[in-house]
Amino acid sequence: MTPNKEDYLKRIYELSEEQAKITNKEIAAQMDVTPPAASEMVKKMIQEDWIIKDKQRGYLVTEKGMVLISSLYRKHRLIELFLIKDLGYSAKDVHEEAEILEHSVSDKFIDRLEKKLNFPGTCPHGGTIPRKNERLNETYTNRLADITELGTYCLRRYHDQLELLNYLEDNQFSLSDRFELEKIDSFTQTMMIRIEEKKLILPSIVTKQLFVEKC
Repeated sequence: MTPNKEDYLKRIYELSEEQAKITNKEIAAQMDVTPPAASEMVKKMIQEDWIIKDKQRGYLVTEKGMVLISSLYRKHRLIELFLIKDLGYSAKDVHEEAEILEHSVSDKFIDRLEKKLNFPGTCPHGGTIPRKNERLNETYTNRLADITELGTYCLRRYHDQLELLNYLEDNQFSLSDRFELEKIDSFTQTMMIRIEEKKLILPSIVTKQLFVEKC
């Protein structure tokens, strides 16, 4: 499995969390390649049983693919936590570094890193860190985009995407923040929230990547 295919697999998995159906065009946009290039890679990954094509969902990660996904997320999230706790990186700056390192460090290194960090349960972005050889099961799976009831919520997890991290930082919206969901506009596909005295209007591209729970 090449690093490029691993990145494709991760993005397909993340897209499956964000929306009902995944298209080649969306995969291409996420990977910053042309649609034909994405289609060619997707065909190879289907042949190798990393993903399947589904009439309703577009593409889904297979059980074989989920085993690899779990390993990749374990590596990535442990590296992120180490960079923040021991090397002083910010939650935003760890992303690019962890993306590089996850493809190059050995399983032995990750095992020792996990032990050094005292077997943490979550990463800096709220994602679950699976144990070795265990399947990834996220603790927080309720997308803000799917919430239909106004009220008080807390931000528990968000996708580790650089553009999203920049957006959250620019708007001072952080993990564990408590906020009021004050308006849901289905026409513009936006949500208005209030964090203390500050109000934000969040577009669907953001709300699909935020995971919350009632507070």
